[in-house]
Amino acid sequence: MPAADDRPDDGARTPLRDMRRRRLPVRTDPPLGPKLSAWTRGGGGSLPVTIVPWSLLQARRRLAARAQAHDRFAAIALSIILGVLFAVNLSVTVITVVVPTIAEEFSTSSSTVVWAVTGPILVAAVLGPTFGKLGDQRGHRSVLLAGLVINAVFTLAIAASASALQFVGFRLLAAVGGACIGPASLAYINRLYPPEQRAQALGWWSFVGAGAPVFGVVVGGFLIDLVGWRWVFIGQAPVVLVATIVAALVLPDTEGTPRTTFDWIGASSLALGIGSLLLFVTRAGDRGVDSVGVAALVVTVVMLAWFWRHEARHPAPLLPPAYWRVPGFVLPTAMLALSFGAYMGSFVLAPLMLQGSFGLTARATSLVIIVRPSVFSIAGPLFGNLASRVGEVALVRMGSWCIVASMVVLALANPDRSVAWVALGLGLAGLGMGAAAPSATALVASSVAESDIGVAGAAQQMLQQVGLVVGIQVMQAVQAANDPAGVDAISSYRWAFAVGIGFALAGAVMAFALVRATGRRSVTTSVS
Repeated sequence: MPAADDRPDDGARTPLRDMRRRRLPVRTDPPLGPKLSAWTRGGGGSLPVTIVPWSLLQARRRLAARAQAHDRFAAIALSIILGVLFAVNLSVTVITVVVPTIAEEFSTSSSTVVWAVTGPILVAAVLGPTFGKLGDQRGHRSVLLAGLVINAVFTLAIAASASALQFVGFRLLAAVGGACIGPASLAYINRLYPPEQRAQALGWWSFVGAGAPVFGVVVGGFLIDLVGWRWVFIGQAPVVLVATIVAALVLPDTEGTPRTTFDWIGASSLALGIGSLLLFVTRAGDRGVDSVGVAALVVTVVMLAWFWRHEARHPAPLLPPAYWRVPGFVLPTAMLALSFGAYMGSFVLAPLMLQGSFGLTARATSLVIIVRPSVFSIAGPLFGNLASRVGEVALVRMGSWCIVASMVVLALANPDRSVAWVALGLGLAGLGMGAAAPSATALVASSVAESDIGVAGAAQQMLQQVGLVVGIQVMQAVQAANDPAGVDAISSYRWAFAVGIGFALAGAVMAFALVRATGRRSVTTSVS
């Protein structure tokens, strides 16, 4: 089957300009005319009402054209996309810090407020493929901007919350915006850069994705101590707004297929199936398998079976079923899902072990835990630059074994060893994911048709979310089962990290299978 860059130009896309290494498939703005008039004027009859000044839109067109004509426009657009991710991800880790404070203020339990942490994971997993496919069909710029506006509005609403229910609800609605931004940002990067440069660009994407929460928790912790938790979100909203304005002014739209009917039935059945699966996993981890969990599992099986049957017959499926037979799509996706299960499960358990078994304070624990995202954020760009030399497959394989090593180190941790031993285990996890994640994501993008880049990236992220939720719940359940007295016995954490070793080894097997399936340093096989 042909490689992604070998497909002939069918004339459906209108390249903006010749880039230094490839043509950028984006849609140029239409001429000033009826469509622009519809955007700028409302009302009817002989008294139309001006909505947006015509001169403002003309200025936007001139600014966008100047930026898009620049030889380094790909780097300019990447900087804007990274700025968008930074603005949206600032408060991710801050919420975990303020859970006890918010629970006390609203006179509720911490388990209720924790839904503001876990809920967005579910939202991203359930809605990501829908927004990814909408971007592929209608253009990713509109999806990205809509997500930014939604995120900014509900970030301000979070700051104004008067109850725990409002806090959690507004956080989930803000996460709807995040579910738009993730697939759109990935699609932009994968369209801006040719396959041999994608891992490098995605390394910077990983840098911001892991680094922004670190920056947020440092600055957010200062703000919380100084003026209270609400100012974290009040301060974030203007940053998101600025990112929205810059993106609207400069970023072009990607070419879509607007005449294609959107597969709402497939999107709905997939959302119900994945949502029910995550409900079953989280409920089983908290309460064991009960009647509600069994019902959720039944819904999962029925909906996913219906989704598979429906997609095989639909003329424009949400994600073409043929991709599930492409090694470059399936194996990196499975590797990331399994590795993220070990990665996130260990990240949740490590602070509990440090405070319960090692006797560290919360502040000292945070200094140890921050090692993992810090190493991840640094390793992403470094290994992304290496991808063009050693190949994405080699980095995926190396990263997967680093995660296995990190689980082994954490399983061998005990209070007799230095806390630096735990930091080593967390650092190895960050190193492994920094090496594997950008290259695995680049392999997925290079293995699908360009018209499906958005939904393919969203499907990969969806399965990552499923993997990390399963990893967290299973590892926590194993630790609790081996510590029935709740005394934080170090042996209980060893058993939990042993399960993490199993997840990581399964991911390493997927990486090995990727090498066996391709026999090459990188994968470009795609479905036409």
